[in-house]
Amino acid sequence: MREAYLRDALYSIGDAVIVTNVEGRINLMNPAAERLTGWTESEARESPLEQIFQIVDEETRATLESPVARVLREGAAVKLSRRTVLVRRDGRTVPIGDTGAPIRTATGDIAGIILIFQDQTAARADLRSAYQAREFAENVIATVREPLLVLSRDLRVISANRAFYQMFRTTPAETLDRPIYELGNRQWDIPELRRLLEEILPQNTHFDGYEVTHDFEHIGRRTMLLNARRVQHSDEFILLAIEDVTERVRAEQRLHLHLRRLRALRTIDRAIISSLDMRAVLDILLEQVTLHLHVDAASVQLLDPHTQTLTFAAGRGFQSLPMQPMTLSAGEGYAGRVAFDRRLLFIADLRQEYPETFTSPILQREAFVTYCGVPLIAKGQVKGVLELFHRSRLDPDQDWFDFLETLAVQAAIAIDSVALFEAMQRSNAQMVLAYEATIRGWAQALDLRDRETEGHSQRVTELTVQLARAAGLSDEQIAHIRRGALLHDIGKLGIPDAILRKPEPLTEEEWAIMRKHPDYAYMMLSPIEYLRPALDIPYCHHERWDGTGYPRGLKGEQIPLSARLFAVADVWDALQSDRPYRTRWKREEALEYIRSQAGKHFDPDVVELFLKVIGEEPSSRVP
Repeated sequence: MREAYLRDALYSIGDAVIVTNVEGRINLMNPAAERLTGWTESEARESPLEQIFQIVDEETRATLESPVARVLREGAAVKLSRRTVLVRRDGRTVPIGDTGAPIRTATGDIAGIILIFQDQTAARADLRSAYQAREFAENVIATVREPLLVLSRDLRVISANRAFYQMFRTTPAETLDRPIYELGNRQWDIPELRRLLEEILPQNTHFDGYEVTHDFEHIGRRTMLLNARRVQHSDEFILLAIEDVTERVRAEQRLHLHLRRLRALRTIDRAIISSLDMRAVLDILLEQVTLHLHVDAASVQLLDPHTQTLTFAAGRGFQSLPMQPMTLSAGEGYAGRVAFDRRLLFIADLRQEYPETFTSPILQREAFVTYCGVPLIAKGQVKGVLELFHRSRLDPDQDWFDFLETLAVQAAIAIDSVALFEAMQRSNAQMVLAYEATIRGWAQALDLRDRETEGHSQRVTELTVQLARAAGLSDEQIAHIRRGALLHDIGKLGIPDAILRKPEPLTEEEWAIMRKHPDYAYMMLSPIEYLRPALDIPYCHHERWDGTGYPRGLKGEQIPLSARLFAVADVWDALQSDRPYRTRWKREEALEYIRSQAGKHFDPDVVELFLKVIGEEPSSRVP
């Protein structure tokens, strides 16, 4: 009964079971063993175990010792090698796992052997895949060019690749199995990294692109880009990839710096182009200097080439500027020394200079530590000095000095351009005054030659200007109208005195000659560019609204507006003046005549404008 129960149990379990006697002959083999070996129990019974249960090494194919022999020899349970393969009856092989144990009697003697084994095809495939995956991962880690750490769940270093050891100049002994925060004199103990690894990473499984700039042991201040992944395998671990982006960050910073400096130069260029006010240009220049060279204050002193003195022109960043312009001779003080030597002067620490050699109230009052002065040279001449001040020590690099030189060139160009413009303005103003005086002289000479009443040209000019302002013309247009009105009869210089000063009425032939004076005016004035915009009045003031005037018979709005305005003013002044051949008209008579000529001699709109101006102005101011 007991034996039948045990047989039923062995036949029911899923593992393959073979039972032998002490001689190694098979007594029992369950169905699972039949399937694995390819032998039936009836065929295998009483057969030597080695005939039915042939096992070899998976790699070498060498026959392995029978587990029965090992159990009998050792007197205890044994396990097969992990590389054991069972050769089936049909010659096919099956990887197996095996345990052999002695069957003992009540007295402790060995009565037989029991073998329990399983098909490990799937298990070994999984194991092989896991091994290959691990080997692949380890090879990847080893060959990655960027430093890589493998951390355990508690943030201890499990593995590090060669790139990590090389970059951080450390060894496996100093790295492996140590918390990441303790590496390299705690160089990775960074609060933000702690937060990412301990708070963000567990929630999000990864973080990317965390940039850390730090003073690392052995390699100094570097910028690292960190990427982390939480990986779930047989156990949880963390991959931490480290990329040294120091040079890239520095290159980007240099690029941004150059772009900012280019914008600064562009700002100064625009100031030079759009504003020719010296103070405005210098203010923009000093703003850019202090902003982009990172100094506390800056100033410009201009050099007078005649007296060889420097005068404070503009400053920025000072706690107090001098109430009176400060003047230094070339060679005096730091600025004078820069102008005299025509080269840059840089003093990193003024406290180390001899104060009795170069004293400066502004340096003492402002507590500056660093000084830099650079000459502003344009066209080979010193235009001034650009001075920079800082209240702590500066140790700039060559790039800083190069940009300062560029700014100095811009400043010199700006100062030279503004000075040249101001000189041109003075010259133009003097030339305009000379032109205007000449024109007034011509007008007076014409009045005398034509025997006009004294001041006729000046009076008619002023009235024409009043009408032009009332018509809404610009100041520039009015300036040309003023000149044209003063020279309205300049063409009469070409008329013989016999005709111009004849007391009797002129003949038709003489009138034909007289009517040429507008053409003469055009020929005389058109070659003079300055007076060309003033030609409309001398050339067209005898044209009539109805087209019956001369020299071209223009009609209506074909006549320039300035000539239409002048025509009314000219007739009004003539009627209001005593002449050798008649006395002046009464005001109301003259006004009535002007009204009657609207649409004939005069532009009706101009007549209306004239009457409005005359009505609004006191009679003492209007002729």
